[in-house]
Amino acid sequence: MRLMSDERPDLVLELRVLGTWAERLRGLLGTREDAEPVLLARCGSIHTYGMRYPIDVALVGERGEVVAARRALGPRELLAHAGARCAIERPAGRGPWPEAGEHLWVRAASADGVGA
Repeated sequence: MRLMSDERPDLVLELRVLGTWAERLRGLLGTREDAEPVLLARCGSIHTYGMRYPIDVALVGERGEVVAARRALGPRELLAHAGARCAIERPAGRGPWPEAGEHLWVRAASADGVGA
């Protein structure tokens, strides 16, 4: 899936979609710091229990608004928001990242879950 920002047209996120319960539960757990960014569908909170490295996280509402965002969320932490409908995660510190209040929209989607 490819997401873009209304406020920053240069911000383009290429994400692998995790849609099943098991995929969402795992998220980036067990991956390395070079893991690809992911979108966790139907997800209002994330945790980093068991993570070995910090991650960047954005929680997104049903209309594409970023309701919460954290950079370098460390191991054993939690991020939640009542208005969140999905979460975006990636290993910390790799370029621009959505900020709270930004609006994201789907630019492209493919059957394998990665932007086309």
